[in-house]
Amino acid sequence: MKGKLARSSLQTSVLLGLRVSTQAVVLVLLTRLLGPQMYGGFASASSLAVVLGILPNLGSGYVMMARAPRSSIAVDEVWRYAWPLTVLLGLLLLTAYLPTAYLIGGASPLSWPVLCCLGITELLATPFTMLLSFALQAHQRVPMSQFVQWLPLSLRVFAVLPCFAIAESARLPTYALLQMFAALIGLGIGFVITKRMVILHWRPRWPDKQELGQGTSYAAMHLVAVNPSELDKVLAVRLVGEHDAGIYAATARVMGALVMPVIAMLLAAQPRLFRHAHEPTDQGHRLIRVIALLAFGWGLLCWLLLSLCGPLLPLLFGSRFAAMAPLMPWLAVIAVPLSLRLAGGTVLVALGRPLERLGFELSGIAVLVAAMLLLGPMLGIRGLSLALLISESSMTVIGWWLVWQRTRQWVDR
Repeated sequence: MKGKLARSSLQTSVLLGLRVSTQAVVLVLLTRLLGPQMYGGFASASSLAVVLGILPNLGSGYVMMARAPRSSIAVDEVWRYAWPLTVLLGLLLLTAYLPTAYLIGGASPLSWPVLCCLGITELLATPFTMLLSFALQAHQRVPMSQFVQWLPLSLRVFAVLPCFAIAESARLPTYALLQMFAALIGLGIGFVITKRMVILHWRPRWPDKQELGQGTSYAAMHLVAVNPSELDKVLAVRLVGEHDAGIYAATARVMGALVMPVIAMLLAAQPRLFRHAHEPTDQGHRLIRVIALLAFGWGLLCWLLLSLCGPLLPLLFGSRFAAMAPLMPWLAVIAVPLSLRLAGGTVLVALGRPLERLGFELSGIAVLVAAMLLLGPMLGIRGLSLALLISESSMTVIGWWLVWQRTRQWVDR
């Protein structure tokens, strides 16, 4: 079991490493292109779009994952209601996103064309790409699913580069437009790849009550799971201003990127965890323990690497982001509870307890908002970092306590 998990995790880690490298390149280019103040506003609007972009699929990808072990046609059956649902909800959310993102921008909101491009990218193109990725995961094609997700991201590099040659005032609108085209092109290529491996029919159907209920619970869980990693960036502009928000967002993105190998491990283990929920075994229990140990170990390694390499960040991001170096030690420690929180939440979802993950991460969001409102005005961006640490630590403790309770119930049977 450990050997299979290691091999699958290694393959997925290679592609996730490619994603991390690409994200790093895009992040460095964007920060140099826009500067802290403009990047702060962009990061806030982008984070809001990323959070809302979880909803158009309405959890149908997780329904695919849950049903695939029991039926060979489950993925295609879910796809038939998932794609029209993604279109409908994506368009509805786009109309809600535009005024909300404009209001969050405060005194210097992004222009409407920029917000439209961000909305189309994250609320229509990206949810479709994720749906294709889930279909591949459900068919045990985890590494390829990550390749499909990487494609649109890789094209963003080519969206950034031409913007350096134009006037500073036109850089953000031009990048937003090119990023949208990159997402749409990546989606098209991803669909061609997926169709070669997975049977997908376009004849739409209505989801039944059980599918909607199950999918909604997964969507709510995923929405809440992403919020701690994005909500802080949405609120940062209001609490510490655009310049400091840009510094905080860039530093937090670096910390989050190093946790990607944990996500690779979880993606590789997810199909086996779903089977374990269907038929509990001693092997499944050992898998959960291995996941916990690996997540904790990688979190510690990330803490060490980030602490040591923090002083080098201004060399990458430029002198305007020099404040990232003293901030990184405050954010580096969060890698440990973040890794464990992601692992615990994934285990609960695979064990058929998405509402339990929803519950403990909702409590973490409440802690995060309260701590940010209290500590942000007092301590600035260091206060935001401390608030995130408190939130992630509380979720880690509660999440793994719930996992322990669930697995103990099976042992007692």
